[in-house]
Amino acid sequence: MGIFGKNDSRPPEPAPRRAGPVPAPSLPPQRATGAVCVIGPRVQLKGELHGSEPVVVEGSVEGSVRLTAELRVAPGGSVKADVSAHTLVIAGEVIGDCQATEKVVIEASGRLTGNIKAPRIVIAEGATFRGTSDMSPRADGSKT
Repeated sequence: MGIFGKNDSRPPEPAPRRAGPVPAPSLPPQRATGAVCVIGPRVQLKGELHGSEPVVVEGSVEGSVRLTAELRVAPGGSVKADVSAHTLVIAGEVIGDCQATEKVVIEASGRLTGNIKAPRIVIAEGATFRGTSDMSPRADGSKT
């Protein structure tokens, strides 16, 4: 009710803002599109790693890796496993056989000891590779 008994149709004014940080609202965590799983530098994973999202290894993984997305081994990262992925990018160390449906990339800081089977293989100058390579076309017959 307004002054002198008249209706005041104006909306109430917002409360003044306080200085300082504003607390984040309590909402359930949302899944980001293009999410990437990161295995941190102080994490050691032993066992089977299976999934359909990209994975970055900064720590160490032992066992088997089966991904339908990209596996990236960061500098300082270590994988001792047979690996199957869409794309494999090695900047750290991998010991084991690697199979990719798209390509395998060994960057200059990368080291791979094992066999490669992929339609495309890129080995940068300075990289270390010990094994055999098979660049047969993909199983579905497509070249890309």
